[in-house]
Amino acid sequence: MRIPHHGGMEDHADFDRLSSAVYVAARSGAVDCTAAFDLAASWLEERPQDPDATELAMLSIECTQASQPRMAEVALRLLATVNFWPGFKEEPGWLACLEDAMRLVNRDVAATGIRPCQLRVHDEGLNWSVNAYVETWDGYTDVAQGIYPASGADPVSALVAVAEDAQDALMHAFFTAWPVCPVHRLGAHARDDEEAAVWWCSGDGGHAVTAIGEWQGR
Repeated sequence: MRIPHHGGMEDHADFDRLSSAVYVAARSGAVDCTAAFDLAASWLEERPQDPDATELAMLSIECTQASQPRMAEVALRLLATVNFWPGFKEEPGWLACLEDAMRLVNRDVAATGIRPCQLRVHDEGLNWSVNAYVETWDGYTDVAQGIYPASGADPVSALVAVAEDAQDALMHAFFTAWPVCPVHRLGAHARDDEEAAVWWCSGDGGHAVTAIGEWQGR
């Protein structure tokens, strides 16, 4: 997340924890008035005219049961404004979706005669740095940023993200293309094709080789 730079919230970890708590509560529709006020007040020090922060602060002071749905709506909008990116701690279902995707990708890994990969999670202590990544049986991983938590928000994006990361890890391990289109002998790539996660080959103008998780043979 992007942390506001102001005197009232100098501790970035505190702001991260506050944002996380408000996000989880807002997603459930029941926002703690004190936490919501602290979030709004800290952002108003940075952006005194921000309408969402102003409204959230006033709703927090009133703190009525009837205003809870509106508080949740405004709080989530304000968190988007401050660039709060929920992670697996706030959205555990996203990690579960990525784990399901890893099981499907491992079907393709096994179909090509390779030992299964594992889905692991980075944790460097900061919400924005907690990404998942694929690791091969002998410890090879992608050299990029890994898989962002939001990739697990839906099954198709999860499958594409995990397949891409697994592909990079396996190619790093073997120094060769994986998987390979059996028709054109070109490396296939994961993509969303008409709301389906597929392995895509660029041969003959491009075509879907198969759905991810349904690779047949080598």
